Amino acid sequence: MKKYCFDTSGVSNPAETMPQDIHESLWQKFQTEIENGTIAVTTEIYEEMLSIPGPIGDCIKNNKDNLILEVGDKDWNWQSYLHN
Repeated sequence: MKKYCFDTSGVSNPAETMPQDIHESLWQKFQTEIENGTIAVTTEIYEEMLSIPGPIGDCIKNNKDNLILEVGDKDWNWQSYLHN
């Protein structure tokens, strides 16, 4: 179940100011959320996020199916989501 929706800057800016090798527990938690499928981004945002470097960038690249969620996608009941 998705809990969070991110824009590119919501990840890229913290990646610049809170380096992944210093703030390891923060980035590990974020990586776990990506892998668990609780974070949603649009296809456009996902493609922008591919430029994020380091381990979190690798995690993003390896979890495309866990991240992308688009209104109109036949694989989820987006109509129900919009009405809640």
